[in-house]
Amino acid sequence: MKKLLFTLACCLLAVNIHAQTASEAQKIIIVDGYFFDKMPVSAQQLASIYLIETPGRTSALGLTLSEPLPEKALKYAIPAEQVPESALLLERYREAIENAAGTPVKVKREATLKVGDKFPEFSAVDIDGRTWSNDDVKGKVMVLNLWFTGCRPCRAEMPELSAWKDEMPDVMFFSSTYEDVQRARPVLEARKFNWIPLVNDTQFTKFIGNNGYPMTIVVDKEGIVAQVEYGTSPVQREELKEKIRQLRR
Repeated sequence: MKKLLFTLACCLLAVNIHAQTASEAQKIIIVDGYFFDKMPVSAQQLASIYLIETPGRTSALGLTLSEPLPEKALKYAIPAEQVPESALLLERYREAIENAAGTPVKVKREATLKVGDKFPEFSAVDIDGRTWSNDDVKGKVMVLNLWFTGCRPCRAEMPELSAWKDEMPDVMFFSSTYEDVQRARPVLEARKFNWIPLVNDTQFTKFIGNNGYPMTIVVDKEGIVAQVEYGTSPVQREELKEKIRQLRR
């Protein structure tokens, strides 16, 4: 039963949570007593998952984290008055935590690439057949985003990431997927993802380990890994963008 509950919750996280009301559906996620309509942090930070429902059939996903909720995440919270049955949802959320009624999330995190590492030598081919290597990024800040077409969070963040390239044209922005051109191109075109699109990846995908997609790596002008983020969230993207800005100076 616990395995089934966890699988269900993971699926809900992937497609967003909807509260069923008589009038409309609304996404509801509860973290530390705050309401969100999208995951405020990476799934890597989850400690437990709670599926919550009221007698009025408003449902939500309650989460506890393995570390404190970042203060930066609070600006993405939605007011309680915008949430159906908010008081009852919070009551049920706290009761579930007190009764340990959730499913623990035990993720064995594998540090395949660490801050301070020298980014390895690479040779990668883009969607148009051009080969890229370390020589092409020498002396420049490089950002690498690993994704695949079936990853909804990967696709969802693409428009925001594209804006980064528009704002910082001097940075070498690469996206990379293990999938082939035929599978990757429709998604890249539909999402208007403007990073240099590497395909048929057999090297970078090894960085994922068991940590899950997407993964974003920032490398400084000396070729040293400056930041590594597994998963995606508003807070993570904010911190990544700030790191890139700092390294450009």
